[in-house]
Amino acid sequence: MDDLITQRADSLNGFRNDFWKLMHVLRARTDILSPRRMVDNSITVREVEQIVNACVRIACHRFSWKRNPFDWDVPASSPFVQLRSLVHHLFDDYPVPEFMTSVWWKAYPQQWEIDLYLYLAIGKGVRQFAKHSPLPLTRRMAAQFMQAPDDLSPGAAFRWSQVLALGGSERLARCLIDRTLLSEATSAEPFWETVIRFLIQYQPVSAVETAEIIRFIQDQRFEPAEQIWGRGSGSDPVQPDFSLRGRTLMSLRRHMANWRNDLIVKGYQPPVPLDPLDKPWESCCIDAFRLEQDGIAWSIEELLTPRALKQEGARMQHCVAEYISYCKKRISSIWSMRMHQGELRKRILTIEVIPETKTIYQARGKLNRAPTESDMKILIRWAAQTGLKFREQV
Repeated sequence: MDDLITQRADSLNGFRNDFWKLMHVLRARTDILSPRRMVDNSITVREVEQIVNACVRIACHRFSWKRNPFDWDVPASSPFVQLRSLVHHLFDDYPVPEFMTSVWWKAYPQQWEIDLYLYLAIGKGVRQFAKHSPLPLTRRMAAQFMQAPDDLSPGAAFRWSQVLALGGSERLARCLIDRTLLSEATSAEPFWETVIRFLIQYQPVSAVETAEIIRFIQDQRFEPAEQIWGRGSGSDPVQPDFSLRGRTLMSLRRHMANWRNDLIVKGYQPPVPLDPLDKPWESCCIDAFRLEQDGIAWSIEELLTPRALKQEGARMQHCVAEYISYCKKRISSIWSMRMHQGELRKRILTIEVIPETKTIYQARGKLNRAPTESDMKILIRWAAQTGLKFREQV
């Protein structure tokens, strides 16, 4: 224990004296860090590390202390209740929910969590912190957030407040937090809010089925098809446009049971079998494209195998798979424009380039639709970057 405390002190520079003040108070006025507790197993090594690490973080925020640690009134209670009391004594001008204190001793707190604690401690409301919060907050959510259970993390408390503010039950909130990836905010919150509203509409649903629904939707809309549909399906999701709009609970259940057949009926083909002769042809001397803009990652990459062309044709529902012989002879070069936003991955355009003249001959979206204005902006940037020109009617 002494070695751990010394190591942490040595890692501090400008806040070392403040850390030692905390150590002195804890050892002089409590038995939280008494070696006797470790001997009789009333505190574990992991808990000791949590407490010492919490003191490091508290010391590093010395300029937010409102009171002297030596003026702390120590409650007669367990170590972490005492540590909560010390945190409140040092930082709070106004009451902060108990669940927020855990940010000081959790293993890997995010900076916004500590910032939110200090924000609430000076009397500002959680809605004023909205630009940093993981979820957009309504007044009802803000009120529910301040009443969240003590055992939740701040991220889970935001989810709790969202479910209750939308009219859901504590049971549903607990299920989402304890059993699904929605325990914390995601990068696709507007979509997941529609899912939560759907679940609220059809409650009560068992916790097991609720978790299965969330897992199914995550798999279909966000995970690579290679993992879900089967080998040879590629890296795009099976149903990147999956939505609950127009669905009932019964229709969703049927789709979860029969989604493979449903997609085949709609024209989605099963994975292209892996061909041992699926050898790549030579790449043409044109650079691929990468761009991150407004939270969206764009890419344009050349497709270099028969399998890749077949996958592109199947996903985009057009005839690009018929260009295999042209690509092998280097008469044509086929490229795929894709976008990646948060958990969403989507194919946007299939592009044909004539390598000999470096001409973008045609570009088509799903079902051979013409490029949109935003698609063309990306295409023009790639052309400018690589020295490509356009045919008159792309």
